[in-house]
Amino acid sequence: MLLSKDDLGVDKLLRKSSDECEIYIAEKGGKVFLIGVYSGQYSKYYFKITPAFTGKWNCERLLYYPFGYFGFSDNESELKIKVSEKVREFETNVLK
Repeated sequence: MLLSKDDLGVDKLLRKSSDECEIYIAEKGGKVFLIGVYSGQYSKYYFKITPAFTGKWNCERLLYYPFGYFGFSDNESELKIKVSEKVREFETNVLK
């Protein structure tokens, strides 16, 4: 597992793994959001944070859902830092 709830500062975190990506279902303050972590071609990882949406949660739908924040990272330690920064930004701007 790349991310933990302590890394992100969330109340709950579940992981759903597939060949395409890892999806994390996070909850903070009763609000649910999704984090998709993908392996990249030009950077080692890229990720997307988006509000929970109706329908099936899979790697492709998460990536093409029209709302959310993207980020890029070259290693796991940088990934944890960048995802936690985006989670804080997401909380401030989206989860109000």
